[in-house]
Amino acid sequence: MMKKIILCAAVLLLCSCGQTKTQGYYMSHPDELAKDLADCQQQGKNTYNCNEAAKADFLRKHPQ
Repeated sequence: MMKKIILCAAVLLLCSCGQTKTQGYYMSHPDELAKDLADCQQQGKNTYNCNEAAKADFLRKHPQ
């Protein structure tokens, strides 16, 4: 039983290693914004990072 718990914890830890990026991050890293946004559009992704990249892209094109 203990081995199953450890295995589940390890799997969850490995699955959560993906880096989430905020709108502010993308505003500060325009090269990554362009790369990730192109990847999102090409693959039809709708992830947190894709949404944040889209918001940052909009704000860069339409400053307030």
